[in-house]
Amino acid sequence: MKDLVLKNGFILMTLSAFFFAVTDIFIKFISPSIGIVQIAFFRFSIGAIMLWPMILSTGQSLKGHSTWVLLIRGLTGTAAFFSLLASISMIPLSNAMILFYTFPLFAAFFSFIMFKERFKKIEVLLIVTGAIGIYILINPSSSNNFSIGHLFGILAGCFAGLTVVLIRKLREINGSLIIYFYFCIVGGLISFPFIAAKFTAPGFRQIFLLVILALIFLIAQLLMNQGFKFCKASEGGIILMSEVIFTGIAGVIMFNDLLTGTFLSGSFLIIASGVGLNLINRAIKRSNITPVT
Repeated sequence: MKDLVLKNGFILMTLSAFFFAVTDIFIKFISPSIGIVQIAFFRFSIGAIMLWPMILSTGQSLKGHSTWVLLIRGLTGTAAFFSLLASISMIPLSNAMILFYTFPLFAAFFSFIMFKERFKKIEVLLIVTGAIGIYILINPSSSNNFSIGHLFGILAGCFAGLTVVLIRKLREINGSLIIYFYFCIVGGLISFPFIAAKFTAPGFRQIFLLVILALIFLIAQLLMNQGFKFCKASEGGIILMSEVIFTGIAGVIMFNDLLTGTFLSGSFLIIASGVGLNLINRAIKRSNITPVT
């Protein structure tokens, strides 16, 4: 039974999406009292501490290959994570996650800019469809609907899309653990000055919640990495989008998020475009292409 689960891409990716959704719910609960900087610092620090011996046990070098690209991936991933944290803390959870999952649109755009990958006509149509979905969802013409939190959500998707493109390149010469390790190191270094400048010792309850959150993040990431060994990148990306479903249900039940017609129609267009772009992903091969955060 254990081997069946560990070698079933669908189960692994669904579990990963579920645990990522749990982290989103955790963040929504604790960010008002703990703050996004402490959440980020603990996530990155504990991740790096736990990954260090795991990488050494495999015989890999901690240096990795293409160090500068690894560092840039760390920066873009950190920017995506901070943007997502800010978005989750400011707007309804379901809205923040839908906007984050615009990253396939941005990944297609950055693939064209950085590697001159040509767009197919269907890809252009899907990107335009997703852009229309974003406009409908945030409704910028209405000051009652649009806020800085929506902007952070879009930025999270943008940086995550760039991160995906960088990971595709890095996976040719680096293992997934090394890529994630650099992400944690860079994120921890960026977070530390903000922690040091306004340091207040967290209480036992806060430390406990932060450690649990970091562990759940690591579990979700490892499940995703394992899952991509047994399914194509396009398939895994689509399954991971079930995170939106899990967080949407939680948003309605736990945070009283409203499912308006505008939200549903915008969300449908964004998700449909993301699914379509994943299905025709030009890098359809077995690899650990991860989203991101």
